[in-house]
Amino acid sequence: MSRTGSIGRKRRLRVGAVALAVLALTSGCSSDDSDDDEAFEQSLAEQLVAATQAAGVAPRLTVDVAEAMYGSDAPTVCEAFDGELSTATKNQLLGRFGLSRRKTITDSAVTYGGLVIDTYCPEFRSRYDDLVADLDTFDRSES
Repeated sequence: MSRTGSIGRKRRLRVGAVALAVLALTSGCSSDDSDDDEAFEQSLAEQLVAATQAAGVAPRLTVDVAEAMYGSDAPTVCEAFDGELSTATKNQLLGRFGLSRRKTITDSAVTYGGLVIDTYCPEFRSRYDDLVADLDTFDRSES
């Protein structure tokens, strides 16, 4: 074998080794990030479940369900408060689906919503409080 042939082979081996090292490193990092994300999601879900149990709302909420519904950032809830709320969004959040329908928001639902905000996007708690301040909620036991 010629000297230039062995240099080319050594170079290919080094390039292959570097490529494998980079691949192993990136897959290891993504695995750690994924594990960290899952641990964070579970931690937030556990926090929410503990808070709802302490408040006496959402008695059947489990960590698995909370984790599946909200992940790590509760985008469907938090994004609603990030920016100006449209009339349609306000009506949906407040249970105002029509003028002739009875009110549909319970005091437990308002408490639960606040706990979700506290857990996943506490920076919007004051906006949530302002939004629900004038609600005429009803106690579930009265219905």
